[in-house]
Amino acid sequence: MNFCIAALFCTAFLISVPDATAGQDFSATVATTNEKGEPVATPGRVLIADHKVRLELPDFPNAYFLVDPPSGIAYFVKPTRRVFMDARQSSALAPILIVVDPDEPCQQWQAVALITGFGSEAHSWQCRRLELAWLGARDTVRYQAIAPDARSYDVWIDRALGFPIRVRAVVGVTVDITDIVEAPQPETAFEIPAGFSKFDPQGLIDRVKRSDVWVEQPHSQ
Repeated sequence: MNFCIAALFCTAFLISVPDATAGQDFSATVATTNEKGEPVATPGRVLIADHKVRLELPDFPNAYFLVDPPSGIAYFVKPTRRVFMDARQSSALAPILIVVDPDEPCQQWQAVALITGFGSEAHSWQCRRLELAWLGARDTVRYQAIAPDARSYDVWIDRALGFPIRVRAVVGVTVDITDIVEAPQPETAFEIPAGFSKFDPQGLIDRVKRSDVWVEQPHSQ
């Protein structure tokens, strides 16, 4: 009897332990402040469903990012123009605010860096674990993280969500994920709306080069 009880307890425990990189569905506010704690931008918003991220930042009004690392996707979406494009180095913050393993976050950050062109095999994320800490009621682990472009960040990763809830840059700007509401998110929030077309900036450049308005710059001697 004791063996059966113990076996049932162990089974229940294993079922209840979440995957360290699975993340939890939630929505939250993205708040940006300066070194004095003063707001420096209109709050944004983030939605998470498993590994999928929808990020709305004040620097990009009327637009949002869709990031899905397991699918190798990072898009920048402009609903007013009904277009989307590959998010190629368009935001330094978007590749950080993704679902990560709290014990080894650099692996996921590097994967997205390769998708967005922020990193390469020769230039990768570097992470140094600093401490366990509480941010309000959230249990976090703090890292010093060096991006492929050599920018340094202090990052607090929520251990239950598997998501950074504070990112502090060396310039004194801090991004906090606040007003977290853990709940299922609508699938449509992470999909490209029907009728949107993919915009290819390089294709536009190539077409302009073939037109009469393009003037090739002379090579310096």
